[in-house]
Amino acid sequence: MAKPRLLLMNGRIIPYEDARVHVLSTAMKYAASVYEAMRAYWSDPDQQLYVFRLRDHLRRLQRSAKIARIPLPADLARLEQETREVIRANGFREDLHVRLIVFVDTDDGGLASREPVSYVLAPIPTGRYFGAGGLHVAVSSWDRTSDNAIPPRVKAAANYQNSRLALLQARTDGYDDAILLNSDGSVAEGPGYTLFLVRDEQPITSPVTSNILEGVTRATLLTLFRETLSVEPREREIDRTELYIADEAFFAGTAAEVTPILSVDRHPIGDGAVGPLTAKVREAYFQAVRGGSGPHPEWRTSVYP
Repeated sequence: MAKPRLLLMNGRIIPYEDARVHVLSTAMKYAASVYEAMRAYWSDPDQQLYVFRLRDHLRRLQRSAKIARIPLPADLARLEQETREVIRANGFREDLHVRLIVFVDTDDGGLASREPVSYVLAPIPTGRYFGAGGLHVAVSSWDRTSDNAIPPRVKAAANYQNSRLALLQARTDGYDDAILLNSDGSVAEGPGYTLFLVRDEQPITSPVTSNILEGVTRATLLTLFRETLSVEPREREIDRTELYIADEAFFAGTAAEVTPILSVDRHPIGDGAVGPLTAKVREAYFQAVRGGSGPHPEWRTSVYP
C-alpha cells in the first residue's frame, strides 16, 4: 500500500514521518480512541475526487466519541474542511482510504484520562480490499461483543480485538474471512463489514440492535435496493442455518464495498458463484460513489474546486 507524503495532525499539515504518538499515551495503553474510515473515489468523466458520504461518517464519529466520553477536538465543519485540505495537499487524483483517528493523548495517562485529545487525518491510496471473485468464510467460535459490554456501534480501536480474533482464527483454519454470531446464536456481522443475505429474491440484513456497527455502506445499500433496484430489503434477526440455505450472500462496508460470499462453513451459497442481485447492487453502488449520473449527489463531497 502506498503512503501519503503528508498527514494532517491537530490542524497542521505535517510530513508522514513526523506523525508521532508517545508509547505511553492513554491511546496506546488503553486503546482510548475512536475513528472513521472513509473512501474517496476518482471520477475520470468528472475529473473530480469525491469523498463518499463524508458528513455521515463524521456524524457517526461524533456519536462514537460521545459514547466513549472522548471530547471531539474540532467541530464537524472543520473536520470536513481539513479532510479535503489534506487530500489536496497530497495532490491525489486516485481512489483513497481516508482514516480519521481521535485519541486521548495524555503522556503516561491513567485509565480514566480524557484530555488532551489529538486527531490525525490520513489519506491513503487504496485499491480494492478484496478481489472481485468472492470469499469462502467460516462462522467464528468467537461471539460478537455486546452493546452492554463493548458496544459495537462505537467505531473504536478497542472493538477490533474481537474482530482480529475471529479473522485470525478463520485464516488459520483455511478460510478467507469470518462471520460472528451474538451470544444468543443470531448472526451479527463480519469482522469489519455488514452481512447481507438474499433469500427468495429478498435482501436481508441484521437490524442495528443486533450488536453491529451502524454502517454507512449498509445504509447506502438499503437505499439503493429500494430506489434503484425496486427491491424491498428486510432488516431482521438471522439464524445461523439461514447462512447455509441463502441464495446469495455478501459483505458490505467502506473497505469491503460489496464483496460476494461464495461459501459458509464449506456450504456453497446458491450455485457457488456471484449472485444476480449481488452483482446488480454492486454495480449500483459503484455508480453512486463515482459521481456523474449517480444518485444522491449529496452523498459525494468534491475535493477539488
